[in-house]
Amino acid sequence: MTPSIVTWFNDHAVLLLSALAVIEGLICTALVRGLRKARDGLRAAQAAAEESARAAALAAPGAIDPEAVLTLLREGHAPTLDNVYAIMQRREETEAAQRPHASAGTPQPPS
Repeated sequence: MTPSIVTWFNDHAVLLLSALAVIEGLICTALVRGLRKARDGLRAAQAAAEESARAAALAAPGAIDPEAVLTLLREGHAPTLDNVYAIMQRREETEAAQRPHASAGTPQPPS
């Protein structure tokens, strides 16, 4: 590099850095806007997935609990039949375990 180029960069360093900062700011602004659009799209897709899971579960009444499917989706697990049935069994077990305890606290009439 010739001395005239080096001195030009030295003389205009603040201007060059300012231009670079403006360019970086514009890039960051564009990235933040893209992130917001992607986040909105993700929320819409998640809501649609929950609605379709609920509709699919309600299409087979008595077979699949729609809340079990939604629980899996909220937790980030795949809503496979195995996972849905496992959650449904856990819920049934906890409900069955709570029933005797609930009736044990209430007084029974003498027979």
